[in-house]
Amino acid sequence: MRLRKCAMKREEIVNSGGAHCDGGFVFWVLGLTFATLGVASDAMNISLVLESTSWLLLSIVFCLSGIASWMAWMLAVHLDAIKGKSKKGE
Repeated sequence: MRLRKCAMKREEIVNSGGAHCDGGFVFWVLGLTFATLGVASDAMNISLVLESTSWLLLSIVFCLSGIASWMAWMLAVHLDAIKGKSKKGE
């Protein structure tokens, strides 16, 4: 059984690069905020809506999502650089 190929074209990937960078930053800030909430709730021995372990897990998930978004942004920058380099060589 063959897996479906990615349907995005190079131009679509390059054009969406900025959105991926912004999304990665937002996910990263949310991850740091969740980590801070988890540490604060554990230090004060209270439960801020969730237990401190849940805040830590949310922090990990959001930081990993941010890394994935930044990897998509890096791909867009790389593809744009390859296109610019090939135009310069012509």
